[in-house]
Amino acid sequence: MSETPSTLAGTLAKRRVLITCGTGGVGKTTVSASLGVKAALEGKRVVVITIDPAKRLATSLGLDKLGHEPTDLTAALAKAAGREVPGRFFALMPKSRESYERLIRSLTTNEEAVQRIFRNPILNTFSQDFSGANEYLALEELVHFHGRSEFDLVILDTPPSRNTLSFLEAPQLLARFFEEKMIRFLVMPANRLLAFGMRKAFSVLEKLTGTGFVNQLFDFGEALFEVQENFLKKLKAIHKLLQSEDIGFLLVAAPTPESAPEIGHFLDQIHGRGFHFDGVLLNRSLGHLQPSPGIRDEATKLIESLQARERAAYARLKESAERPSANEERKLFYVQLPELARDVHGLEDLYHVSTLFNGAP
Repeated sequence: MSETPSTLAGTLAKRRVLITCGTGGVGKTTVSASLGVKAALEGKRVVVITIDPAKRLATSLGLDKLGHEPTDLTAALAKAAGREVPGRFFALMPKSRESYERLIRSLTTNEEAVQRIFRNPILNTFSQDFSGANEYLALEELVHFHGRSEFDLVILDTPPSRNTLSFLEAPQLLARFFEEKMIRFLVMPANRLLAFGMRKAFSVLEKLTGTGFVNQLFDFGEALFEVQENFLKKLKAIHKLLQSEDIGFLLVAAPTPESAPEIGHFLDQIHGRGFHFDGVLLNRSLGHLQPSPGIRDEATKLIESLQARERAAYARLKESAERPSANEERKLFYVQLPELARDVHGLEDLYHVSTLFNGAP
């Protein structure tokens, strides 16, 4: 396995894709966008992609909404920063429906099959509600933009989740879906004649219920049969891409005692899958706080106590993260970003956060 960049600068120079992971509420979207701003200011052509129903990236950028295609914010960033931007800065928030349609069209050239899939309510429900579908669509966007030559760097802000590993498990979860007995029965060619007979038999029930569900179910099976081979190939290609030198993973976390075991487990899983983990971005640190002159002793003691607790958490976190894996010593970078006085609500704020990366190891 090749050497992992041990600095933020090395990571930005080496990787074409950075995937930021982390549980909800740690400021992952803001950190992802500000990292993109930093890269654009250093001459990179950057696109930041977020899969976030709460639309936090649009809020951070000071926009009402983001489109499915990249929005060029370079001029707005230059105005906010009060300086020239040597690179380019784009952002987008993919819409599930458009991503789903692009995925289906990439799997078959049979327009009749494509339209049958789009019309089928079971497949449409599957695309929205199946566990792992949202995470998979995020990966689909990653593959799409990784292949576009107009971008030097793609930053993917992963979907909010209580489990930081759910994003990585989406391809395997969808692959296992095709192994389920009911699905295999519906899509295997040997079963198509039997399925035709069952469709006729169930038509009696359908006349009684009037729901149309039986026809929808078998149409679902036929549609899956049309795309399953190409889809499974794509899942394997995505996994291979995630293991490539082009892609690095970053973890955004809060400097709390609870973060250390989470980070250790996350790194074990990343390395176990053959992915490249580059560094930890510790957001909302209190280490920069200095008690003001004249502040009460009680308040000073509280600040010092919180800072001591945070230093202990950081030491535990670093020890957990750098524990050697079975086959290599981990070389990671750590960046501590301070707790901000207010929420981020525009490019001016994002520019300010991006400057906090300056001097990072």
